Amino acid sequence: MSAKPTQETKHRVTQLRNVINDLRYRYHVLDDPSVTDAHYDSLMRELVAIEEQYPSLKTEDSPSQRVGGEPLKKFEQVKHQIPMLSLNDAFDEVELKAWDERMKRMVPEASYNYYSEIKMDGLAISLVYDNGQLKTAATRGDGLVGEDVTANIKTIRAIPLRLRESKQTAPYLKGLLEVRGEVYMPKQAFDKLNKERAAQNLPLFANPRNASAGSIRQLNPKITASRKLGFMAYQVIIAPTHPKLLKQHHQEHELAQELGFVSNGNNKLCSNLDQIVKFWHQMEKKRAKLPYQIDGLVIGVDDLRLRERLGVVGKAPRSAIAFKWPAEEVTTVVEDIAVQVGRTGAITPVAHLRPVEVAGSTVSRATLHNQNEIDRKDIRIGDTVVIRKAGDVIPEVVSVVKDLRPRHTKPYKIPKTCPICGSLVEQKPGEAVMRCTNPNCFSIQRRQLQHFVSKAAFDMEGLGPKILDRLIEEGLIKSFADLFELKLGDVEGLDRFGEKSAANIIQTIQSHKQITLARFLYALGIRNVGYETAVDLADFIVGKLPHHGTEIARHKSDAAFLGLLSQTTQDEWNSIKDVGPVVAQSIYNYFRDSKHINFLRDLIHQGVIITLPPKITANKEGVTGKSFVFTGTLESLTRDEAKEKVRKLGGEISESVSKNTDYVVAGAEPGSKLEKAEKLGVSVLTEAQYKKLIT
Repeated sequence: MSAKPTQETKHRVTQLRNVINDLRYRYHVLDDPSVTDAHYDSLMRELVAIEEQYPSLKTEDSPSQRVGGEPLKKFEQVKHQIPMLSLNDAFDEVELKAWDERMKRMVPEASYNYYSEIKMDGLAISLVYDNGQLKTAATRGDGLVGEDVTANIKTIRAIPLRLRESKQTAPYLKGLLEVRGEVYMPKQAFDKLNKERAAQNLPLFANPRNASAGSIRQLNPKITASRKLGFMAYQVIIAPTHPKLLKQHHQEHELAQELGFVSNGNNKLCSNLDQIVKFWHQMEKKRAKLPYQIDGLVIGVDDLRLRERLGVVGKAPRSAIAFKWPAEEVTTVVEDIAVQVGRTGAITPVAHLRPVEVAGSTVSRATLHNQNEIDRKDIRIGDTVVIRKAGDVIPEVVSVVKDLRPRHTKPYKIPKTCPICGSLVEQKPGEAVMRCTNPNCFSIQRRQLQHFVSKAAFDMEGLGPKILDRLIEEGLIKSFADLFELKLGDVEGLDRFGEKSAANIIQTIQSHKQITLARFLYALGIRNVGYETAVDLADFIVGKLPHHGTEIARHKSDAAFLGLLSQTTQDEWNSIKDVGPVVAQSIYNYFRDSKHINFLRDLIHQGVIITLPPKITANKEGVTGKSFVFTGTLESLTRDEAKEKVRKLGGEISESVSKNTDYVVAGAEPGSKLEKAEKLGVSVLTEAQYKKLIT
């Protein structure tokens, strides 16, 4: 039994905590380190030693708790009291102005001032404090529910475990207070981490953002503690009943700093768009020299009451927008050009690049699309090229620096034979794409099978590319139907396939034999037929079937179903809404091929049950006969579920916005469809308005 601490020891512990917390505040918030790291560490070691000797003195908000506790078994879920919203994007002055005009049309009488803040490229975190002490820390998750990462967040020195008390902050320390901000990894810490991982032959992180997210989601807090993460606050949420409510958003940043958080010193109050754009250009020039990675500015209305009036559309506030810089462009060298073979036999040329960092990640590949694109840009092996990330995601070759072209380079031509099977490659009149002519090409087979088992098709999670490749290589499967013939003994005898993994594969296949007609048609991989076209085909087929039951299965209605597919004319396929001559030709060619019809018969005879779409269950005013376009992410249901509800009520779904569109339903991050709808005067519905309309 340990001795009780003396009053002198208790006083020493209190003094140590106060001094350590003050040093933390000076270092991280005021950027004014008054002592060396060795001094700080020495004080921390003394505090830890006393707490180990007298466990009764240890508290949850003690600086010693940053060292990292025992590994977690899993992350628990945390429901956010107020949703963590995402932001819509603007990439130029025109889009920024359009955002501003939308707000002012909605609340024209208001006075608008803006707060322009640095958009850290990290991981959004919610911190909840109870009477000034850190209670929980959670990731954004889906905006409504995140993961409890409190143990890991405690290891970040920039985050106070107890809020700093002062004359200004005292009124806010009673009860619950939420602070939101961004966890990030400084560039220097990122470089050091990747050097250490390289020395250990571990995979490198692509960019600081990925490293931050990976560090926060470590089950062992001690690993997180070793990563030297930072944190910047961007919002303080105060209960609406609080007697000391703030009026301006910039005051939240000031309060956050008083409470003990870092608030970015580059942030700026602006009174008009010209000031915002000027600041945006200034920060674009400055961003490379900053010690952390940023990808733009967050522009928001400063008046908090006006923010409430403007409200939310989808999962994004109308009062704020992410003003991002255009895709970063860099130069590199094309070291080689190779071709890939897709599921329809399409030959796609890919540039193998000298690895280069662009927009925060290392790039070594870029698609060249087709021969026409290569010819247009005159891209050759050995060329120095300008590349960028389209939308900061997909690498693309912008142009060639011809003054740096090596001598004796030759124009690149896609090979005349398939690199996988050696068969001839052809380019049909009117098509830009070249294709392998061998339907049994291994690459075509594997891509078709990957498509067949994908989420939007048969959804056989667990049958990844490596497993499918192995099954093809062993001669166990050649077509989709072969999947359903597989037996446990066929698989468990293969090297590296144990009894349990083999059983899981068979169980996955056998448990996914029932599928909707639309998903079934999509799974076939008919050229030019995407998911929405497959839905339209399903409705057309059901309308033509002589007896509309609930499913197509062996010995029930397969003969009528297969007969209908093979006998429908090209003109009839062309009569389907949104199906043009090219798509109709693809559908007609597919179902007129007896090999395809026999293959479909095999699938059904292997026990695949195709469920038919229900008839329109009711007419609904405002829905029946109306055209809907969905954009962005919905909160309470998937986009497919939302579309199905519209179809059941006699509405139509379209993938593009036109003057004939009746409604655009906008979820989170809606993209260009929302902007086009607003330009055309099409009615825009929030998710709540959509749900009210269909009920």
